[in-house]
Amino acid sequence: MGMPRIEFRVQMFRGDWDQVWSQMRLVWMMEGLCRVNQTHIRQFDEFKKRGLVERAYPSIYRAGLHYETEKGTEIWPDIPSLLSGVMGRGLYPGPWGDCEDFACARVAEYRELPFHYERKIKRNGKDRVEMADPAYPQDAATIAAKKAGKDWPGWTRKKGGIPAKPFAKWRRGPRGNYHYHALVLMPDLRLEDPSLILGMGRERYFHEQKIAELMQDPSFPVKLQYAKPPSVMVVDPEKPSGYAGGEATSLDQKIEKLVKSGMRPEDISATLGDAEIGAYLTNEIPLDDGEFDVDAVIGWNRMEGRFEPKTEAHELRRLSGYANHE
Repeated sequence: MGMPRIEFRVQMFRGDWDQVWSQMRLVWMMEGLCRVNQTHIRQFDEFKKRGLVERAYPSIYRAGLHYETEKGTEIWPDIPSLLSGVMGRGLYPGPWGDCEDFACARVAEYRELPFHYERKIKRNGKDRVEMADPAYPQDAATIAAKKAGKDWPGWTRKKGGIPAKPFAKWRRGPRGNYHYHALVLMPDLRLEDPSLILGMGRERYFHEQKIAELMQDPSFPVKLQYAKPPSVMVVDPEKPSGYAGGEATSLDQKIEKLVKSGMRPEDISATLGDAEIGAYLTNEIPLDDGEFDVDAVIGWNRMEGRFEPKTEAHELRRLSGYANHE
């Protein structure tokens, strides 16, 4: 009996009330793809050891890949599918992918390294342990050491892989929808951006200069690039500000202070200059006739973008973090 195609059908991002949970679902699905990719890497590493294949899977930075944005689809390929060109014909020739494809492949690479380098550093005033892939030295000293076949100066060689994780930054679009960008969260909290390394934002230049082909040469330098950490992590309507993580804590404190002063919710939003505080925008979900409407069951009005009922008392309770305010 042949194995049929497997499809995930997951309801996500149905409104700001669902964003904090949807982001968790998104990251868990990315984690699943990372682990699938790890099995592919392990499998072909074992095949290579046994002489069954000539080489294992190349790193995504050495595989001739380039970045393009999907148009009207959301395909999440594993490593062999990505390298085989499962994404189809793109704007430019050669196999391509987008952010979650590259991020999940890169996380798997990090985790399956036979060894890595570590050093203690200070970043933003805090002690951190920086971990690095031996294949990609970044400064003159480490590049020279790699060429000489020596350990990197100032770094300690450690057995095993790097515990990188999938990560997703977001921004809210003008219609209340969410735009996500997948990244690699390093143990020292930097956010490696494989899409940027593989041409995102400079796709034409990347193609015209044949950079994907040049990067297939192990001697061609690969400059690792990192994304700026997000100012807030998720939209969370249960928090006073409507946000959670990052700068949201200080924003919560400002709102709680204004609530205690007796200010009305609409005046709080105006005072803080943020029209999105309250976080009650929504993404619309088209439903076929007869399809079960889960939003109706939980009382979410998609057309108006709010829970029903939503009174001033409900809003004050939300803005004050569901504290007991009469």
